[in-house]
Parts: sequence; C-alpha cells; structure tokens
Amino acid sequence: MKIIKDLITICVAGWGKTGISLTKMLLDLGKKVKVTEQRKKKYFCSQSIQNFQAKGVKFEFRKHSEEFIKSCELIILSPGIDLSRSKLTNIAIKNKISCIGELEFAFYFTDATIIAITGTNGKTTTAHLVYRLLKQKKKKVYLGGNIGRPFSEFVLNTKKGDVIVLEVSSFQLETVVKFRPKVAVLLNLEPDHLNRHKSFDNYLKTKLKIFHNQKKSDRAIINKEINLAKPYLSEINSKIIYFKNELSDQNLSAAYRVGKIFGITKDDCRILSSKYKKLPHRQQLVKEIDKIKFINDSKATNLSSTLFALKSIKKSVILIAGGKDKGFHYFDLGKYARKIKKINLIGQAADKINDEIGNKIKCDKFDSLKEAVLSSYKEAKPSDTILFSPMCSSFDMFSDYKERGQKFVEIVDNLF
Repeated sequence: MKIIKDLITICVAGWGKTGISLTKMLLDLGKKVKVTEQRKKKYFCSQSIQNFQAKGVKFEFRKHSEEFIKSCELIILSPGIDLSRSKLTNIAIKNKISCIGELEFAFYFTDATIIAITGTNGKTTTAHLVYRLLKQKKKKVYLGGNIGRPFSEFVLNTKKGDVIVLEVSSFQLETVVKFRPKVAVLLNLEPDHLNRHKSFDNYLKTKLKIFHNQKKSDRAIINKEINLAKPYLSEINSKIIYFKNELSDQNLSAAYRVGKIFGITKDDCRILSSKYKKLPHRQQLVKEIDKIKFINDSKATNLSSTLFALKSIKKSVILIAGGKDKGFHYFDLGKYARKIKKINLIGQAADKINDEIGNKIKCDKFDSLKEAVLSSYKEAKPSDTILFSPMCSSFDMFSDYKERGQKFVEIVDNLF
C-alpha cells in the first residue's frame, strides 16, 4: 500500500467500463494517468475522452506502445487483456514495470469485509442473492466486480465494518497477488474460456486462486459436487465449508452458506427466494405466442449453461445458439437429441457446432439473429419452446450478452 501511494504516473490498460472507473479512482488519489487502448478511438465517447483529457489524462489508441508506456511506474490491467498474448508483457518486462489487475489494485484501498464469488455458472445470481440477504443485517453492503460495477468504482467509499460482495471471473483472478477475501465461494467448475486458459487444468488453477491468500480465520465455501483432488484442497489454508443443494437451487444454497456466517437463517433465504425474480437474460420467459414459449438465455456463454437450461425444459425445443467460440466442444448436446428438434446457428462458431453435432441433431446456419428467430418461429409448433441459449460469447456480433439478449427480446416482441 505504501509503495502504491508513492507512485506518481500509472498506466491504465483498456478503456472499457473498468478502465474508466480506474481512471476516476486514480485521479481521486492524485495520480497522473495514461490510458492505452488497442481499439480505435471511434468506438468510444469522444466527449468523455475530452473531459478526462481536460483533467490531464493522456490517451493512445490502436496500440500499446513502449514510448507511451515506459514512463509509467505501474500498469493496471482491465480483465479483458490477456497478458500471454499482449504486447504489454514485453514492454513491462523490458522497462521493469509491474502489472497488476483492477481487482488486485482496488483491494489495497479497503478495510471492508470482502466476499468473493466465482465459478463457471451462477456467479451473478449468487452475488445478488448474497447482497440482498446481507442487506437485511448490515447497513453498508456493496455489490460489484465482474457483475457490472467495477470494484474500483466504489472502493474508496468503503470502510472497516462494511461488506463488499464481488463477482469474480477467471480473467480477474489471473492477476491476483495479495487479494484476500474473508469469504471465498466456488460454485461449480465446467470447461470455459479455454481459448484464453488453453486447458481445463489451467482454468481450474486460475479459479482456485480465489483461495490462495486466505488464512485460517477465513472461509472457503465450496460446492460438494466439485470433488476437488487432495493436492488442490491441501493448498487451501482457510476453513472449508461444503454446500449442496439443500434449498431450491444451487445458487440459493451457496448464498445461504455465506449468509449463515453473518447470522442469516434458512427462513430468511426462503422468504427472499419467494420474492426473488430471475435476472434478465437467464432463462427469462420473454413471451408465449400461439402456445410457443420464447426463452432468453443470452447469459449462457458456455455449454454447461445451455445444458442446464435444456434440462429444465420438459417439452420439445428449437435451440438458437452460436457466437464467438471459446475453445470447447459441443458433443454433449447429443444427450438432448430427442428433446432438441433443431438447432438454428449464428455467429463464428456456427460451422464448428454444426460439424460436431450435426450428425445427431439437424442444424441450419443463419447470417443474423433475426433470421434465426423468424425461422424458428415458422418451424415451431404449439407446446414447443424456442430457447435462445448461445453457448458462446457475444463479441463476434454484439458488445455483450446483455445487448444480445435485448436484441432477442426486441425481435420476439416485434413478431406481432
């Protein structure tokens, strides 16, 4: 913390939501800020850039250049930047500049109690549930992280006695050094982001970094179904609390195990569950037309999420899927070959999905989401479900899963 306080010029890598939040935080700390961004300037709000420039922030776009960065004493990375592929790595090593992530940096500036939640699926829902449960007992509870509100956006407002609930992704955990949550939760583990992590084992090890700095007085809450091998368990120094689906679902059961540490009861959880509405883009029933259900599951950015959605639907499904491939295979869709009447594919992964599953389930490819939805509606019969559950990231056609899901909702709303 003392070293960070002594730094004068800091480089923020990435000008998305996290980069903007970090820049505001650094300016509040009295730092000089330089922003480096690979994407073109035209993709960003020019007025916002001008406002920051008026405060002394310097920018470079379309590159990460040594000349621009070498005068900095620290590089803070947005989660989307992959150091294994970025030119930033060589620049940092050559100029002896440390690189840390936004999660790690923000952690240095709070004495609040941190609850960190990770896993392949269900992170956002569980974080919301924990936040709402704790709001019943605590005056000051913050919610953020990978959930949409960056940690750095609110960390300077926190103090000892407050509670921070963070959704934490594997990308954020890659750059963890000292980050230490009081309570760390591992919900589940399925193959995901293999295009970045290269293998499931690397992905697993990255997820487990959420426990690395915990001490005996801390708590590690782990889904009993994961069955972590003994070598991995032996590296966890905190008290391990296992959870199973003892309430209505996995997310609520995990939230209860967290809440119990803070005095939350099962009855508190049941009351919350009865009032809790599913978050948008997560198996969200959009509309029923001619007894055909349209479900928006745009948040399903991996195969396991889509398989879970398919499991919950009892009747025939026309699946709309595809997007930017994340490096895993789609063969397990074959388990639902009898339930899935057809798969209508979009995006970069369409050919790969068709190649891997087309011999078991009929597939068609479309140039746009609208074409896929219209075709699905024409083919569907009463009692069918049209499930939009992409299994892939959105970044080939949309800015994020929210924009993708909202587009699906708009298309369905305009069918009549």
